[in-house]
Amino acid sequence: ADVEVTFDLYSLEEAEVLETNLVDPQLICSMKGASVKGGVGPFGVLVLASKDMQEQTAVFFRVFKGQGNKNVVVMCSDQS
Repeated sequence: ADVEVTFDLYSLEEAEVLETNLVDPQLICSMKGASVKGGVGPFGVLVLASKDMQEQTAVFFRVFKGQGNKNVVVMCSDQS
């Protein structure tokens, strides 16, 4: 199935500055999982959820402030 989701973000001013040592998206996702609150994020959807919601996979996004005042969006999946 294809799913299309739209998120409205009203302000990116609170986005965290992307640390220069965190250039690997997988590292960012593992350090800042779906339950770690950030400036903008995490936000996303739960997929592959069981009926009782005991088993689920979070697909989520985080927005960071990158170099040159550009925003960087990281897409993560938390299967823990």
